[in-house]
Amino acid sequence: MHGATSLRPARVVEGAVSSAAGIPGLLASPVPHDKELCDSLRTLDAPAIAALLERLAFHRLDGLAHRAVGRLPQDSVDPWLRSALKRRAQRLAAATLSQALALAEVLDALERSRIPVVVMRGLRSVESIYGDPSLRPFEDHDLLVLSAARVAAGSALRRSGFDEAAGGLFRRGGVLVDLHTDPLGARRRPSRHLLFPVPVRDLFERAAPGLVAGAPALLLEPEDDLLLLAIHLVKHSFDRLVRTADVAHFLYLNRGALDWTILARRAESWGSSRLLGWALRAAATLGVCVRPLDLAPAGDPGVLERYLMGRVLAQRTISGTGEFLMALAAPTFRARVLFLLDALWPRSERPRGVLARTSALPRRVFDLAGGGLRQAAERRRLR
Repeated sequence: MHGATSLRPARVVEGAVSSAAGIPGLLASPVPHDKELCDSLRTLDAPAIAALLERLAFHRLDGLAHRAVGRLPQDSVDPWLRSALKRRAQRLAAATLSQALALAEVLDALERSRIPVVVMRGLRSVESIYGDPSLRPFEDHDLLVLSAARVAAGSALRRSGFDEAAGGLFRRGGVLVDLHTDPLGARRRPSRHLLFPVPVRDLFERAAPGLVAGAPALLLEPEDDLLLLAIHLVKHSFDRLVRTADVAHFLYLNRGALDWTILARRAESWGSSRLLGWALRAAATLGVCVRPLDLAPAGDPGVLERYLMGRVLAQRTISGTGEFLMALAAPTFRARVLFLLDALWPRSERPRGVLARTSALPRRVFDLAGGGLRQAAERRRLR
């Protein structure tokens, strides 16, 4: 990345949706592409519509697709496609509102215990990026608290009827709360913090009091929000288009509010400049481009980076892409090896004792290979 002092003023501009993103990309883009969308949808027969609906469900784009087709003339969209998307959006809205009630209860409980909390992604993204409960599905509530408040926060959740299913993971019926003391899951995979040292206390000090689900929470600065969304996208290997849509919609919504110099400095201090550049390149496939892209990694990318990002931009991501890209951002070869080992076999999942670990290693390799093949097959089927 170029030094922050030499960073040219950047701006967010509209562009074309990548042909590789296809109809899902047109539906997910924050920039309307109604003519292209109409022309593409008119070519679909019944089997192709069924396949499209399956792809949208995989990429979690049902709500965004419903909004996009709602802009189109009635006769330009197959009635089955329109009604199917409407039903899915209605179910999503109902689920989101139900989850919002539960989250408000949790946030109120933490407020009574005087525990500052940041809501990451999930409902926070629904409210701040999309502004509509039917547009963005999510599975759990990722809550960030300071390390010193973790025990007290867990106690507050248990008093609210939650059981701790695993380390930091609390469940009550259909409500799942993932309690974090760092935004990258470094408690479960410590090497992440070594490569990407996100200063959690600084996040809290910069955050402003606000509301999520109508309950008190801290709201991060937009530069911090964008960096965390970008890292989250890479961490999950660009697996579903909705995560790319999160970055693209955030950029488009905040195009006049982002301070690019601050963003560059924080990305550099977090060790995440390359990750941010990769995320911005992915967002450009949905028609939202940053010009000039001075935040992209400086220098000639290596063969592996070019290959992996080529697959990402072609919507042909392979399993483990995120872990390998994050390892490439490591400053030394030793750090890369330690990161990959931690990613492929987290310390918390390794048996104790050298003999036990040695005997378990073949099974671990078999499980990873099988899982990768299954994911690859699923993505090929839904391409």
